[in-house]
Amino acid sequence: MADGVTHTGGRPSHEAAEELDRTIIAIATAQFMRAGYAATSVEHIAKVIGCSKATIYRRYPSKKELFRAVVHERCRDMVDILQAKPEGQAHPMDAIKDMLRRFLDFLLVPETVETYRILIMDCQQFASITADLDRAIEPLHARMNSLLGQALGWADTPANRAEIAVLEMSLRGLFTGWPLHQMLSGHKPFATKAAEQRFFEASWNVLESAVHMRKVSGPPA
Repeated sequence: MADGVTHTGGRPSHEAAEELDRTIIAIATAQFMRAGYAATSVEHIAKVIGCSKATIYRRYPSKKELFRAVVHERCRDMVDILQAKPEGQAHPMDAIKDMLRRFLDFLLVPETVETYRILIMDCQQFASITADLDRAIEPLHARMNSLLGQALGWADTPANRAEIAVLEMSLRGLFTGWPLHQMLSGHKPFATKAAEQRFFEASWNVLESAVHMRKVSGPPA
């Protein structure tokens, strides 16, 4: 069988089943990212893997559910990357900067951009998958909001939490909005890693200034 997946006859072992699951998701991801959702068929994915369509359909009853699994895998990757907590970050602003740096790196991965592209192109069809994505990354937003609250020194009240959530969304857009727009438009946002780092540092300077101004002005009345 292709891609290192082999049959030995009979019911596959737990390890073999897990290996096949990983292979299906990996090959499906590559095919969806290369050809898009509409032009990708379960039949072609099965052919690339070297298994039957029935093998895939036993795990994922439709192409949409297979794509949902691909999106969930991207979410897990993002959560794993952003939840890592490097040593030596005593100040919440250091942790915020690290999270945003990791988030920008993840955003610039082609698989991430193509996933966004597919979801945007047919947002009605994938509304439930987009909702799943939002729920999956909610803990990351909650952590960012908590760190912002600590940096601002605001009391943990409903009004302050609501204000911090708006601030977090606005400031996160400084780092993600333009690069994602460029990549979705088919352009490379940064010619070099140095240019990418300059963009990040410029965005970070704006964020630091905004947080300082809000800290001085105080929480909402």
